[in-house]
Amino acid sequence: MKRFLTCLCLVVMSLALCSGLAGAAEKVRINLLSTPFGTGSYVLGTALENIVNKGDYPILISHAETPGQAFNVNKLNADAAARKNTVGTASKGINWLAAQGKKPFPAKRTPLLLIGSYTYTATWLVTADDAIKSISDLRGRRIAMGRIPQAIWGYEPDALLRCGYSDDFYKSLSIQYVGTGEAATALVNGQVDAATIGGYMDPVSGKFSPAPQTVEVIASGRDLHHLDWTEDAVKKTAARDIPLIPFSVPAHSVEGQTAPIFIGADTHGLFAHPDFPEEYAYILAKAMIENIDAFAQYHALGALMSREGLIKGWSPEQIHPGALRAYKEAGLL
Repeated sequence: MKRFLTCLCLVVMSLALCSGLAGAAEKVRINLLSTPFGTGSYVLGTALENIVNKGDYPILISHAETPGQAFNVNKLNADAAARKNTVGTASKGINWLAAQGKKPFPAKRTPLLLIGSYTYTATWLVTADDAIKSISDLRGRRIAMGRIPQAIWGYEPDALLRCGYSDDFYKSLSIQYVGTGEAATALVNGQVDAATIGGYMDPVSGKFSPAPQTVEVIASGRDLHHLDWTEDAVKKTAARDIPLIPFSVPAHSVEGQTAPIFIGADTHGLFAHPDFPEEYAYILAKAMIENIDAFAQYHALGALMSREGLIKGWSPEQIHPGALRAYKEAGLL
C-alpha cells in the first residue's frame, strides 16, 4: 500500500510538472528592440520587460539594446519574419521621417503603429554666454547638438532653426552634429556657444525629468541661459517639416530655468509594424494600461507615465488595431 501511495504521488507530481512546463511553453516570446543603454527608452523598455514577464500574461518579452529608433524602423521594414514577433522603440518624429524617406532613411519606409507612449521628449538650447538672451542672438555662433540620425536630439533642433527662423539666420550658424553627451561636454568645455539639452515629461501633468546630458551641464556650475524656441517657431516647423508638438515647459523644471519656455515636443514609446498580430498588440497595450503605476518602481522616468499619456497626441489610425481595442476597453478612447 505504501509503495502504491508513493507511486501515486510521483505520478501526480509528474503530471503537475508537465502541466507547468506546458503552460510555460505556451507563452509566446516577443522581442523588444530598444535604444542605446542608458537612454530613457532603454530603461522603460527594461521596466516593461520585467512587468510583463512577472505578470500573468501569455507572452514573454526579450529586451535588447539597438543603435536607435531609425535602426528599429528599418529592421521591421526589412525583416518580414520579425514583424510577427518583434516590437520596437520609436517616436512620432522618426515615423514621420520614415514615411517621407528623409535622413537617416535612404528611402521611404512604412511607419510603425503605436502600442503605447512612454513620455514626451523636450529639447532646447542652452548657453553660458551672457550676451545670448534669445535664439536670434545666436546669429553666427557655434551650436552643438545630437547627430542627425538621433531624430529627437539632432534632426528636430536643426529643423527648428531651419524652419522656425529665416534662411539667412540659419545659414549663419556653425552647427556641429556631435552627439547628445558630446554636445553637453563641448558646451561645458567652452568649445561652442550653445548646445541642446532637454529631458522627458508627462504630457498630462507637465512633470519633467532632465536627461543625463542636461544634468551634466547644470552640474558644471556655470550660469546658464535657457533659450525659448517660441511657439511661433515650433508651429512654423510643424507646418513646414517635422510635426513637433508645441509645449510649454514650466519654469524651474530644471535649475536656472527661471521662466517657462516653449519647445517642440516629440512623443516616444513602444511601436509595432502593421503586420504585428493584433492579439499580441492588445496584450502589450493592456499590460501597459494595467501596470502604469508600476513603471515608477523601476525608474524615475516611469513616474512620468500615465494612462491618458499612453495615447495623448495620437489619432486612432496611428495606433495599432490590437492596442486600439485595449484603449477602447479601458475607456481611454
